Amino acid sequence: MRGLILVLGVFFAFESFAVAFCALRDPIQQINALFPGYSDYESEVKSINASTANAFLAEQGVPVTLHAKEIGKHTLFYVRDNAQLMGMVHVRSEPGNWGLVEIAWSLSADGKIKDYRFQRCRGGFCSDAESESFRARFRGLSVADLAELFDDKGDIRPVDLASGQELWETMVRSAVKTLVLTEAFWGQDRSY
Repeated sequence: MRGLILVLGVFFAFESFAVAFCALRDPIQQINALFPGYSDYESEVKSINASTANAFLAEQGVPVTLHAKEIGKHTLFYVRDNAQLMGMVHVRSEPGNWGLVEIAWSLSADGKIKDYRFQRCRGGFCSDAESESFRARFRGLSVADLAELFDDKGDIRPVDLASGQELWETMVRSAVKTLVLTEAFWGQDRSY
């Protein structure tokens, strides 16, 4: 009996551990920061499978793939001002040099990056990435814009940063996955 309880406890611990990586913590506060003046939001959960996700990533011409452990149930938040769609929020986790970096990406109604907020970021360069100049590097980018940040070998081109190149690369990979997966799994269902 103890063995069964232990196995179930470990199973549920892993299950709740996995869910936390793509969850928007404190949605009201995060959405208010990303979309000031919003009137309401709703969320939609979908199961994302690796083969469909990786096929869609390949179609977009970006040298990024998803590991099966990154896949599962993900939530997209639709943010509205009355009935008008202001945009969406999608949280992605990406491994970085100091552990997982959890980013709440805000997207415009047409699927481009609007802004972001870190839910978890460790390391010395996280505060640099919260600066206005760093944020400006991502605002308005589409999948095609992000694809141009990769060289012919599939590596992310270095940028003129005094520091934080590793975090830049982590964020570019996260941004690509966010935009592509949002379009692949929610794009057809989006109600404007």
